[in-house]
Amino acid sequence: MKKFVSLTKRNCLVFLRDRAAVFFSLLAMFIVLMLMGVFLGNMNEENVIFLLKEYGGVRNAQLDAEHARELVQYWTLAGLLVVNALTVTISVIGNRVTDVSEGKLASFYSAPVSRNIIALSYVASAVLIGIFLCMLTLAVVLCYIMATGGTMLGIEALGKIFVLTLLNVCIFSIIMYLLALFIKSSNAWSGIATVAGTLVGFVGAIYLPMGFLPEGVATVLKCTPILHGASMMREICCEEILQTTFEGLPAQVLTEYKEYMGIQIKMGDEPASAVFQVLFLAGCGIIAFVIIAIVQKRKSISDR
Repeated sequence: MKKFVSLTKRNCLVFLRDRAAVFFSLLAMFIVLMLMGVFLGNMNEENVIFLLKEYGGVRNAQLDAEHARELVQYWTLAGLLVVNALTVTISVIGNRVTDVSEGKLASFYSAPVSRNIIALSYVASAVLIGIFLCMLTLAVVLCYIMATGGTMLGIEALGKIFVLTLLNVCIFSIIMYLLALFIKSSNAWSGIATVAGTLVGFVGAIYLPMGFLPEGVATVLKCTPILHGASMMREICCEEILQTTFEGLPAQVLTEYKEYMGIQIKMGDEPASAVFQVLFLAGCGIIAFVIIAIVQKRKSISDR
């Protein structure tokens, strides 16, 4: 246990001391914020206001605009948490690739410590830093929403967000570690991290809402853990403000809006339940874990 803690602490410190690595792990989040601030946020708010005018009858236009802004803010927050869960973990797992390229991992393997402990320390450091930066993002964005006149999420919603963030971070850490097993060059890993940071906004239906995507593309995205993770996070973050914003409108309008914005994912003719999405995410993590165990075992045998 002491060796595991020491290795995990070492991996965390190696990442946090590299300010460039920390910045670039959050770069995708900054890109999302910039796009939302420049035009995507206004476009999404206008869509909500249009629906309220079209189906809501006589309403308070100023209040609707405030609710629409808050709804888009919470929708964006959910996307940011999932983006960070992926980009931060891939950056932290990059420690393993660096250790391989610099020959440090071979030194660890020659020490009296299990290879499984070494592998687990990389994953654990990614989980710890991922949770920390996601929660820091949550706190900062909530302060901004409150400062701009929004309402605070309830304790129950915050608890669910933490649990779901933990699930996302753990799953992505395991998947990224599996990918790192096949990469030996830091430059190659940097390229993968750059591509992942660029694509996560599309795969999570953040840059473009689900309803805006072609049916074929949407079908492919429904097979990825990123989209389901983002969907569950949006459901939690937006639950309260959705009810407030769409109060007095037909239930069908709210349902269609949730499907269009990727808050609710339709699998076939029925919306995916939270239980299905949790099991899907867990299944992806279990499959990745099993493959890691097989690859690790084969590598141990080949190194003898």
